[in-house]
Amino acid sequence: MVLLEVAEIRTEPVSGAAVLLLREADGRRHLALWIADPEKAAIADAINETEPVRPLTHDLLARVIAVLCEEEPQCIITKVEDGIWFGELVLGDMRIDARPSDLVALALRLPVPIWCTEEVISTAGILLDAGPEDALEEFRHFLDEVSPDDFGPGPSTSG
Repeated sequence: MVLLEVAEIRTEPVSGAAVLLLREADGRRHLALWIADPEKAAIADAINETEPVRPLTHDLLARVIAVLCEEEPQCIITKVEDGIWFGELVLGDMRIDARPSDLVALALRLPVPIWCTEEVISTAGILLDAGPEDALEEFRHFLDEVSPDDFGPGPSTSG
């Protein structure tokens, strides 16, 4: 398993699609996931530690997990098939299918680590050779030149 961190969340200039950039915690590989606007907002709120007036869906689920689960949950990005990303929320011996964008929003609220399989980072990872700030700039340039169509079926709700 590969530990991931949220590197950046932004809007791709050509299509206006939201892009979540995750980076390998101990390396230079990154994952770029096109995500829907509600998940972008949920992730941004968690990063900024914004407290909603009333709990939103990810807040509610995080509270339920915190109260009911004795073991620390795991948020794992498990595969990419035909441009669609898959993940699992692991609660003890239960594995629940989940979109990676929802897993990230949930992991940031619990807080728990975000993981992916070695296969995911090996096949879908983008290698950025520069330091953190240069890497982000290099990735921004990459986003300026790329379109979601380059990665298969649209940004819909797959991330």
